[in-house]
Amino acid sequence: MRTPSTIALRIGRKLRHLLRGAQARLRRLSAPRQMQQYDKLHLGCGPRHLEGWANVDISPAAQIVWDLRKPLPVSSVSRVYSEHFIEHIGREDAVRLLANVRRVLTDEGVVRISTPDLAALVEDYRAGILADMPEDGWQPQTLCQMLNEGMREWGHVFLYDEPELRGVLAEAGFRRIERVRHGESAHAELRNLESRPDLDDLILEARP
Repeated sequence: MRTPSTIALRIGRKLRHLLRGAQARLRRLSAPRQMQQYDKLHLGCGPRHLEGWANVDISPAAQIVWDLRKPLPVSSVSRVYSEHFIEHIGREDAVRLLANVRRVLTDEGVVRISTPDLAALVEDYRAGILADMPEDGWQPQTLCQMLNEGMREWGHVFLYDEPELRGVLAEAGFRRIERVRHGESAHAELRNLESRPDLDDLILEARP
């Protein structure tokens, strides 16, 4: 038997659900206008926001909510940065995303991609080095666990070595591609952006 209190609870839950849905739709609709106000894009930002950048992600924790599998709703930007995001989408989606980045990037623009290095993970496995990240709760007990978890945990979909990521960037239309060190760049706006510790990540900068 439904009582007035249970009916009120159900109505309240439904109204909250409708309100959250309306808020999410409003944020998606406002994303193009918001993004166009910036010259620098931080893609796949999650909850981390860089000051002066358009911090974009499908997550509600982002400053600007946008599905990065869709074309970027901007006409021109000079800098694009992404840290530990590209490994969370498939290779074909990565090519499409970077082709969209190439489309909106100025002729002297730069994209910086930071991602786990598959080659480093395999080298640790072959050398018998049991890598871990206890600060993040990752402590594999065997080399086999380390290799499998490094490739599959945290929602990883496709891990890159340097030749593969260079190939994806080339397919997307980039011609000038170089590997850079953690926190270092010839471009001031791209220095010291990495939020994670230096764990031999694969970091490439590319220009048209």
